[in-house]
Amino acid sequence: MRSYSTYGLLTLAGVSAMAMLYVGTYQVRLVQHLWCPRFGHGCEAVADAPFARPWGIPDGFLAAGFYAALIVAALFTPELAWLRYAVRALAILAAVANIGGVVDMRRLGAFCFYCLLTTLLSPFLVWLAFRI
Repeated sequence: MRSYSTYGLLTLAGVSAMAMLYVGTYQVRLVQHLWCPRFGHGCEAVADAPFARPWGIPDGFLAAGFYAALIVAALFTPELAWLRYAVRALAILAAVANIGGVVDMRRLGAFCFYCLLTTLLSPFLVWLAFRI
């Protein structure tokens, strides 16, 4: 039986994955404009910034894939104890990547609602990862 911590982690990782998938769909122009609460066109400015394509891949898709890997690892954590360490490592890496993204956004002078959302969720994600 899964713990509440696992369900919480799955929920936060799922919300983060969906937010980043939405940004990724804009980055490849499957979506023409991002709806960006509180920041106007900031989401689009951040998504189109040079730092938003590491290795030439839209970071929205990289982050969505990262959160998907976290979800898969969390689903199998009760059966495989070593996966707990993988879940913790992935959660910490997500938090560090999110902080780096906020630093880049600050330098750019524009902010993305979805990126900030995942950044705000990341401490809780890390906390839940250590509770599994």
